[in-house]
This record gives sequence, structure tokens and C-alpha cells, in this order.
Amino acid sequence: AAAAAARNGHRVTVLEREHRTGGQVATAASVPSRAEFLDLVRNLAAECARLGVEIRTGVEADADAVLAERPDAVVVATGARPQRPWWAGDLARVVDVRDVLEGRAEPSGRVVVFDELGFHQATSVAELLADRGCTVEIMTPGMVVGQDLGVTLDMETWNVRAHAKGITQTTDSVIVGARAEGDGIVLDVLYHPTGETRQVRCDWTVCAVHQQPEDALWHALKGSGLEVHRVGDCLAPRRAHAAVVEGYRVGVAL
Repeated sequence: AAAAAARNGHRVTVLEREHRTGGQVATAASVPSRAEFLDLVRNLAAECARLGVEIRTGVEADADAVLAERPDAVVVATGARPQRPWWAGDLARVVDVRDVLEGRAEPSGRVVVFDELGFHQATSVAELLADRGCTVEIMTPGMVVGQDLGVTLDMETWNVRAHAKGITQTTDSVIVGARAEGDGIVLDVLYHPTGETRQVRCDWTVCAVHQQPEDALWHALKGSGLEVHRVGDCLAPRRAHAAVVEGYRVGVAL
């Protein structure tokens, strides 16, 4: 959005909460097997620099901060936040993949990675944890782990690496309950083809589940009289291409 708007002759300022640009794309690229994903961030950052876009990092863009800039238009791209599974309760050792990738959690021992998304989020973290010495089982309600990896032609190479790293793959399984036991967790796992429930013991559970839009800023600004747009996960959590396309469309329309 910033690059497209700047190409149209607008003076553009980006307020970035983190101390680096890229959001969840940069987070995803922190895993060695996905490092090339950072090219998307580098390319857009270089284009913004070429076009004279001002990027301020480490700035929390609340309504007051935005209004203080006296903008003619605002594009809200505040992303999404993890949605905690209903069965997780307050168990400290049930965490999101972003907690692992961003360094807030450091699972060890036996780890179950529960995947509701079927894409790179769970498989990347499963590999990362296996590389760190964890015993990893990746579990999904789907008929195959990483069912959408074929979109990026990564299914075969994932299976080769998973086998080499000793990652167990469990399909057709849904977590329907969890409780603490000693220093670990007991998961109640439903095998939905038969309806049978079994218990799985682990030290940590890492979840790759759906997210919720981080849209408080958009709600705060939409009645302000400003021209306000929202793009990407702030509108509806999806994959990176959707944010790029929406940002471009809004930028050229300003």
C-alpha cells in the first residue's frame, strides 16, 4: 500500500510497531527452510526507500498517534492475533506457533504441534523444534499433514525432511481436551473416522490455528471523518498474497 500510494505521488508515512518491518512475513522467514520468504520484505522495503516513503519503527499506532499526523487518508494494516483454542484453558505449556518463532516460548522434550491450517506455519515450527532436539509429533484434523503445501510445491520436500528428522505425522485427529499432569500435558485426541478418543502425553503443545483480526485501530478511526481503509489480516486473516494485492489496490485508488 505504501509503495503504490507513493508511486501515485502521495507523501507516505508508515508507523511500524516493531523495530523491523515485515510483520508475520518476517516472522515466518526466521525459520531456515523459509528464509527466501524475506525477499518479499526486502523488495518492498527497497521500493519504499526509492520512492521516499518515511518508515518509523518502534511506534505504536494508536488513534491519537495517527490523528497527530493530520493525514488525508489512513491505511490500517495492523495484522491479526493468535486465537487460543477453546480446549487450551490457561495451560502455560500450550502456546501458538508465533510464540515459538518470536521467542516468547522455548518448548523442549516431547512436543505436539497441532495444525488446523495445513500450510507452512506448523511444518516450519515442527522442523525448527526437531532441529533443537525435541521429539516432535505433528497432528492435524486433515487427511494429510500440510495439505496445502502442494500449492508451493513443498509437499514432497517436507516429507523427506520430516522423515529424516524423525517427525511423527498423525492425521484425522482433533484435540478435544487438555489438562496438566506433572510438568507436562495430557491431550484428549479424537480420531474422527472412528470416534475413538485416546490420551497423548507431551511436555508442550504448539498450535497453528486460525487468527483474529487486530482491528481496534480501524474501529477507533472509522468514525473520525478521515478516509480509512483496512487491508490484509486486519480485514480478514489469510495468506501473504492477499495482503499484497489488497495493499496495492488501496494504494493505487487513493
